[in-house]
Amino acid sequence: MGIPEIPAEPDIRTVAAQLIGHLGPDLVAALAGSGEYSIATRWRTEDGREPDATEARRLRFAWAEWYLLAGAEGPDTARAWLAKANPWLGDDSPVTAIGQDRFREVASAAALKINYDFEA
Repeated sequence: MGIPEIPAEPDIRTVAAQLIGHLGPDLVAALAGSGEYSIATRWRTEDGREPDATEARRLRFAWAEWYLLAGAEGPDTARAWLAKANPWLGDDSPVTAIGQDRFREVASAAALKINYDFEA
């Protein structure tokens, strides 16, 4: 199966809003590495605080991985894959690994899922 094309990246508030729509605010705050779970809902509003540079980098990475996974496997599978423990990530979830800036590990694990349908 080929890798789906990622659409042009929107502004960071739209990235946050789309991720919240797919994953919910708690997972989005966690993958951004924020201990404040209510922060994610403020990121998507015009008058709310924007994510800082580190949070934005994590959100953009997660957004791109979401589109790859959802395009190849479907949104429900992508959501479950991001949230559950993954042996390729030392039994951390991809959400946790993204929040720790382990982008290469997550990208490799996602590629294994997409290209070889490894359940992990």
